[in-house]
Amino acid sequence: MRVLLVQPPQGTSFGISKIVTTEPLGLESIASPMLLNGHEVRIIDLKVENPLRLDEELKRFFPDAVGISCSFTTDVYPSLGIADHVKSYSKSTFVFVGGHHASLLPSDLLTPSVDAVVIGEGEETGVELVDQLERGDDPSRVKGVMTHQNRAYGFTPRGLVRDINEFPPPARHLTRHLRRKYHMGFDAPMATMETSRGCPFDCNFCSVWVFFNRKARVKSPEKALEEIAGIEEKEIFLTDDIAFINRKEAERLAILLKENKIKKAYTCETRADLIVRNADLIKLWREVGLKNVFVGVEKIDDEGLKSVNKRTKASTNDKALDILKSMGIKPIATFIVDPMFTEEDFDRLKEYVIKNELIAPAYTILTPLPGTEVYEARKNELITTNYLMFDLLHAVLPTRLPLERFYERFADLYNLGHLNAKLSPRFILRLLKNLKRMNPGIAIKVFRLMNMMRNPQSYLKAHREFGVGW
Repeated sequence: MRVLLVQPPQGTSFGISKIVTTEPLGLESIASPMLLNGHEVRIIDLKVENPLRLDEELKRFFPDAVGISCSFTTDVYPSLGIADHVKSYSKSTFVFVGGHHASLLPSDLLTPSVDAVVIGEGEETGVELVDQLERGDDPSRVKGVMTHQNRAYGFTPRGLVRDINEFPPPARHLTRHLRRKYHMGFDAPMATMETSRGCPFDCNFCSVWVFFNRKARVKSPEKALEEIAGIEEKEIFLTDDIAFINRKEAERLAILLKENKIKKAYTCETRADLIVRNADLIKLWREVGLKNVFVGVEKIDDEGLKSVNKRTKASTNDKALDILKSMGIKPIATFIVDPMFTEEDFDRLKEYVIKNELIAPAYTILTPLPGTEVYEARKNELITTNYLMFDLLHAVLPTRLPLERFYERFADLYNLGHLNAKLSPRFILRLLKNLKRMNPGIAIKVFRLMNMMRNPQSYLKAHREFGVGW
């Protein structure tokens, strides 16, 4: 079968999801088993490609099936728009949607233009669905596939695969022509890969642990080493939900990288308590190239951490930041700003960032994302159900401060620590570095986006457009 896999355009005009633009790893991962089974597969990534690419592929490739990734809540409307467009071009083309949001709320996606929703991990389900379609058999019989026929009865869920080492490596060659466009901030080109999958914790603002049933599975160090060695890019973003979740495997992988003299620059995300507990392991990873770590600080005091069920202490966050800085690793601390913040709360957070000399901190607004415990607890308080507002950068709950003032304070936070994204000698150096790598547009893009994030009117624009809290 001819299968076209589509990454939809981002539903947000600015924000962290634009500053960190990564390859469609999920689509590359489900493409590999399909290719091994003899199917012809192509990927288009509308995050970085011209929207007309979809029409080009529909006309030239004429796919039998189109799969759409809907991982984020803001992807819902763009995903449905693609499904409608495909069906308007060819009603006989089978359209299926998968991904994080689609799995948690399939009813959002199972519309007349969508024939099926793949629920859960897609490597096994995706290829079985395509095999079933090629045979002309009923797709409703595939485990993990919800259709209009079986949504009310007969849907059979598929459990998590016990061993992720069974999966072939992602088909990165399908995005070879786009790889210079993938970046994290100014770092480009950047590849992504996972050494583990899932999370055993239960923060109430996150649905990752819901998706993975609080399970975390680790790729064998030998398999991870082979995959890293095959990646052309120097920069690699480890997409593990919690990096270093298994100390033994993480240590073995670092040793293998060192023994094989593989030189890469790594960015990952993990918890502060794991950093404190495994400082020697972090040091070992620093030796093999770890340079950036996203640390989920979230809140600056114990009371705040308890409110989001973080299961750690503020003192642990402080220790983790100190450990990373002492090793020459840049901590990218992430914070959750509550809509109920007062002027004093904003002042305290600002003072914390200045005191800890944090570089490029990231701020999000507490958002009850569908599938999270916060959503179940506070969905009746929502001031909008427009998914385009659920980008973690807009208040979808009532704010204590007047809305304009809230965004003035929120935007001001992005003036702290982001020196590389301001017009300065440091920015010029970044621009020259990207020019050398033949992608100066990324530096200019990040500069513009950061300026938008420092402007309160950028946030208010969506409220005016959608008539939310205005």
